Amino acid sequence: MTQVDAAKLARDVRLLKFYAVAATVALAVVALTGAKSPDGKVVTAERIDIVDPSGVARLVIANTERMPLPRLDGKEYPRAVSPAGIIFYDQEGNEVGGLAITDVDAGKVSALAFDYPNYDALGLVTRVSPDGDALAALQINSRPPAELDVIAASKVVQRRIAIQNHNEDAEILLADPQGRDRIRLRVDQAGEARIEVLDASGKVTWSTP
Repeated sequence: MTQVDAAKLARDVRLLKFYAVAATVALAVVALTGAKSPDGKVVTAERIDIVDPSGVARLVIANTERMPLPRLDGKEYPRAVSPAGIIFYDQEGNEVGGLAITDVDAGKVSALAFDYPNYDALGLVTRVSPDGDALAALQINSRPPAELDVIAASKVVQRRIAIQNHNEDAEILLADPQGRDRIRLRVDQAGEARIEVLDASGKVTWSTP
């Protein structure tokens, strides 16, 4: 990884932290200012829409049953799962990210994501499966061509960068445009450090130590 790449990645991480803090603060404000009715009773809601003066939703907080579908350029798309959480929108009403919490057969998954115009750009994710497989990661995707819709974009987007703790193996993974890992930096759960360069087939062509 060059110094330029490292600096850009550091900026991306700082930006993600900023948005995560902003989302947390926004949720805290809603909780503190709107969680109680005048008589002191807690208000329970299945969904809360925060809209701008023109009526366009800019933030939606919802349970699983009331979570809106992804919306881009006036068209709705199906979700792979049905999470509870918070969805962020731009001034045109397009989804631009969100906080999703879900509990499915594959395990408990929580994710904070921010989007390109037509697909996920980067996200923080945690996943714990029933068999104990655990992942906590920052993942950055390739950017799909702007003319593709969400469905078409999903077929070409690849994970390019991952910084993760997977079952106590700490890793930084750098992939080529086809999503194949080409550089792997790892400190495993035993404390052993290793750097590997891989070819397109996944074979290690250089490593140290």
